[in-house]
Amino acid sequence: MPSQLTRQVFQRIISNEPIVYRGCLRRQGFSSIAHAHDGRRIYLARKCALPVGRRHQRRTLFGLGGMFRPKAPRDSREANYVPGIEKMVEFEKRERMKARLPPVEDIAEALRAFIKHKAVDWGYINDTQAKLVLLSLRYYLQELAKLGEGGSGPSWELGAHLLNKIAGGVRKSMLENSSQAHVDLARLLSDEFANPKYSANNAGLGEELYIASLTCSGRTDEAKKFLLSATAERSSRNVLGPDGMGKDVEGDASESADLRRWDYVLRGFLKENNEIEALRTADLLRARGLGLTMRITTDMLMFYTRREDLKAVMLWWGECNALAQSLHAFQQPAYHTAVHEVLLWCLASNNLRFGHQVVKDVMVSNPAKPIWDAVLVWGAGTKKSVDEVGRMLDVMERSNESIPNEADWRVPDAATVNALVRYAISQSDPYMAERIITLGRKHRIEPDAETFVLQMDYRLSVNDVDGALIAYKHLQAQDLSANSDVPAVNRLIVALCTGQRHDFETIMSVVADLADRQANFEPLTVSTLSVLHMNRDEIHDVIDLLNTHSFGFSTTERATIRKTFIDYSLDSQTTTTRAWDAYTILRSIFDEMAREERTQIMLNFFAHKRPDMAVTVFNHMRQHTRKDTMPDNDTYVSALLGCAKLKDLESMEVVHNQLKIDYNVTQNTHCRNALIIAYSLCGQAREALDFWDEIVASREGPTYNSIHIALRACEKSAFGDLKAQEIWARLRKNKVDIDNSMWASYVGALAGNGDNDLAKSTIEQAEQKGELEIDAFLLGSLMDACAGQTKQADVEAWATDRYPEVWHFLRKKIGWKVEENGMRRMNIDRTVTP
Repeated sequence: MPSQLTRQVFQRIISNEPIVYRGCLRRQGFSSIAHAHDGRRIYLARKCALPVGRRHQRRTLFGLGGMFRPKAPRDSREANYVPGIEKMVEFEKRERMKARLPPVEDIAEALRAFIKHKAVDWGYINDTQAKLVLLSLRYYLQELAKLGEGGSGPSWELGAHLLNKIAGGVRKSMLENSSQAHVDLARLLSDEFANPKYSANNAGLGEELYIASLTCSGRTDEAKKFLLSATAERSSRNVLGPDGMGKDVEGDASESADLRRWDYVLRGFLKENNEIEALRTADLLRARGLGLTMRITTDMLMFYTRREDLKAVMLWWGECNALAQSLHAFQQPAYHTAVHEVLLWCLASNNLRFGHQVVKDVMVSNPAKPIWDAVLVWGAGTKKSVDEVGRMLDVMERSNESIPNEADWRVPDAATVNALVRYAISQSDPYMAERIITLGRKHRIEPDAETFVLQMDYRLSVNDVDGALIAYKHLQAQDLSANSDVPAVNRLIVALCTGQRHDFETIMSVVADLADRQANFEPLTVSTLSVLHMNRDEIHDVIDLLNTHSFGFSTTERATIRKTFIDYSLDSQTTTTRAWDAYTILRSIFDEMAREERTQIMLNFFAHKRPDMAVTVFNHMRQHTRKDTMPDNDTYVSALLGCAKLKDLESMEVVHNQLKIDYNVTQNTHCRNALIIAYSLCGQAREALDFWDEIVASREGPTYNSIHIALRACEKSAFGDLKAQEIWARLRKNKVDIDNSMWASYVGALAGNGDNDLAKSTIEQAEQKGELEIDAFLLGSLMDACAGQTKQADVEAWATDRYPEVWHFLRKKIGWKVEENGMRRMNIDRTVTP
């Protein structure tokens, strides 16, 4: 007989409770402490000494109390919306549903909160946020206009300052990722600033913002027309200068502001690879006396390097160098960038002669430190060894002897080493990069944060994850306040997750460091970590991770994460439970998931043989508020066929009932065909034929598929042969073209109801009249439709005697398989589609 101790041990195991003994000499507990922070979990197994006085044991009824004690649910992290955005999301939803809109004061407060947050650190406004701000601001301005002049007050006034803040954020955003929402928002701000109640500075800001939005979205022609029109309008209001261009007395219409707007236009044409319009714009600037800035000249130079046009590059390099001499702009960053990029292009395109000329041009006088860095990279690119580059560093240091002021010395530093390392990375030469870092140490140049970031990059490029981890550890001792290492750390996390060589704790330690700094997680990082947690069944951690980061991403970035979850859910290796967890996360966090994606997930659950889950996904689509997400005819067809394939009548009727009351969907022939198939496969063939009558009575009428489907329903319906004869007579009366497959469906419907004699005579008569050619598919369909083994034997005997060659081909080449009930099923495809 089992002892009391044995029973207690098993009871504790069953109730998932620890086994404790009051007289234990080593009163220590081991606990797994889960720390949730910024969307990730860190699991630390540690000993925790528990005082004896605080450890109490209690007995419960039969020791099974733990089985009935509910486990405390874990709260997931709330969605990390940017301040103000959540109210805007609610407003957008209400407007879409045509529900009662929130008070305008709430929208104004949401805009204030959003602007206040963005004013701290102007990260770009993504397209999703731009859409919400556009809708909210438009609503606010409309309500403000309804009040008129007398209705404005402190609680209703956003003010020009706050609008300027929105404009500033939009302008920075467009340079990174422009969208139609940015353009529309810029237009709204431009129109609002055109109101006389704002100053001319505001009007100029609005114009500039709209021009920038157009050029960043590939509509530079439109931007140029708008700018010409605005310039002409200003000219008509102000005194014309000697060159015929308006000289606005107001500050924002100054020459520098005008030049800045034309700079947007010129760069827009260059971005669109429109050389003709870019040159015309440059000529227009010269004709108007504005001239070309160093930035414009550099942009033109870079444009022609991308086009591999040596003559044009030489021409614009001359312009750039001459402009630098005339303006004494050798210290401008734009000039330094031009020298560096031109020399790199000469190396890549093998235009070494021109490159040597560029080096000669810039080394005429004692050049600035960034120019020295570019020349050193040129030296490394012209096949000089690392040692020879080291001697060039010595020359650079000796050149300072002729400079009396020590503050003006050109001293090689970490930036010099980093430029050389970047070139080595561009040549896919990590060995050279390592030697350059060693060379820098020999010259007393210690690596800085950027050096270690570059080291992580080239080590990851050769899949040296361990080496990248070492560089990452060295990076921790550097000043990371600028967050320049964040992209590299993101790539390291992805490499750690995908490499499958490092343990979970190592990955989480890197993730924790990034989260503690409140740095940005890139979409790929979020996707990879989500899959890692999903495979560990850590669903709450996935939700926390997504709630923390996903709502700050743009539409495109969210789409990449969404695709990862969809692919994970649809993967054949993913279990049904995990696929359902993935869908639950998708539905709660990615509400924008499209109808097509939801349909794929629904069909996947049918493939998992879980019609209940599939129908739940379908019902969620029905409950949605967006029309582009609600099910359409094709969705209903997919759901009906999925239920039919599994012969799940209950689920199929749920879908059909939804179809009956869905006023957004008008049933067509395609949908009714699916209903016939679904009811037939679910054993309700008689009811299925009612939909055939609806098809015949509809304006659209039946298709050839409808006829096949109806005859197949007759095959499985009681007294279906009578309905089949009725359908056949109608076809013959209307002189519908009938092919062999249609004859096969008809005789199958007759044989399915046991009328073999009529089926055989029909075939013989049709053959005699030349209406039918006997083939294997016809006989196979007849054989497959027979009701019982006796009927199949009768058809076999008839076919062997009447059509021996066709039957021999059917038997030997196509064959059949015998089911458990003894029925033979031909290896032919008799499936019908809507």
